[in-house]
Amino acid sequence: MTDKNKKSILEVREFIEKHNIDTVRLGAVDIDGVWRGKQVGADYFLNKAAIDGTQISNILFGWDVADNLVDGLDFTGWDSGYPDIALIPDLTTLSLVSWQAQTATVICDVNTLDGQPLNLSPRHILRKATEKAEQLGYKCHAAYEFEFYLLNDSIEDISADQWRSTNPVKKSGHCYSMLHHSSSSDIIGEIRKSMRASGIELEATNSEHGPGQYEINIKYDDALKAADDAIFVKNGIKEIAAKHGMTATFMAKPNAAWSGSSGHVHMSLSDHQGLPIFANPENKSELSEVGYNFLAGMVELAREMSAIYLPNINSYKRTAGAAWSGGNSSWGFDNRTVSHRAITSAGAAARVENRIPGADTNPYLVIAASLLSGLYGIENKLKPKDPILGNAYKVSPELARPLATSLEEAATIFCDSEMARVIFSDEFVNHYAQMKKWEIKQANGYVNNWELARYLDII
Repeated sequence: MTDKNKKSILEVREFIEKHNIDTVRLGAVDIDGVWRGKQVGADYFLNKAAIDGTQISNILFGWDVADNLVDGLDFTGWDSGYPDIALIPDLTTLSLVSWQAQTATVICDVNTLDGQPLNLSPRHILRKATEKAEQLGYKCHAAYEFEFYLLNDSIEDISADQWRSTNPVKKSGHCYSMLHHSSSSDIIGEIRKSMRASGIELEATNSEHGPGQYEINIKYDDALKAADDAIFVKNGIKEIAAKHGMTATFMAKPNAAWSGSSGHVHMSLSDHQGLPIFANPENKSELSEVGYNFLAGMVELAREMSAIYLPNINSYKRTAGAAWSGGNSSWGFDNRTVSHRAITSAGAAARVENRIPGADTNPYLVIAASLLSGLYGIENKLKPKDPILGNAYKVSPELARPLATSLEEAATIFCDSEMARVIFSDEFVNHYAQMKKWEIKQANGYVNNWELARYLDII
């Protein structure tokens, strides 16, 4: 163990003792962005797991969101017996779970048993993307915005009612309404205070357009920490809601009549001295040349990245029509109908907002795809087309290539994309595409209430 690691263990011990921690959560996200792992006692964590890590089945990357085993994966399956992989705690992520007594959490990297990073791990994929940026002379910063719905019923009650009891805490949606926001201050205020106590700053919260829909804005940070924070906040909101007998859902479109829930990402670059790269000091109403190169790469590869930004069957219900979400490969200045919004400034606030992702995405993969697309634009000195000045939903496909309109189309595009294989890897693209094809197969075999209501009687 290096001196640095010894010091880290000492700091961790002080943290555990200061907060009287009894339980430590060790976890990582799977391909779908679901937070999974183990809970261990504080003594075991300090004396064993914090030093050597712990083991978990590689089924972590072999099942879907419902824990069904996925067929056709090269990485794992029944033939290999689902052997172990290693969860290695990143001690810099140790945080207090302020809404649970005597509990802390730490995010893990995922390794093979011989100590090599697992190439399919979303956190490793993002780490590699940030390392590429650093090799090119850049440091990436990112910030997540999440929209979500608060439902009055517990998840057990909703499940018992066959998923029909989606009763929002508000019966109408009034975006930015201070009245609606203040009348939900008990739980929204608790979320904000809990995150602050756990070391994460929410810059703003507000009511959104849908009934019982809210938005939270997480303060920007380095790209990897921004993704870590997004996972922590998302899981925390769900747990805090459950304590109140409620359900917080980050589904892209939980009800056909409601607004979709977005997961917009703001991104920028700085140099190694911390100076903003996207800022144009000579004209604060424009991005820098590098900023435009980065933007052009994101827009150019947006269609190929549809499966990352819109990863579920339900995702495409949100992007259908003019629904405050990017539906094509477009950009504009401070235009909320485009897929990529250029936000200009003479300083560090200069950035690009990716408006395609929903709240149902994997933050590590979304930030990695956005960053790698932008770096592709820089490396190839791409120039963006003219900005969309009006309604981007109405522009022709020649001006803005449509994104995929279904998961089936997105998975095919992603699997066939040469650039996806270049900026990720053949191994990841094949694995991810197979996961999405499996999801489509599950959906196609299910008879839903809409089909019953439409066909059962009349046909």
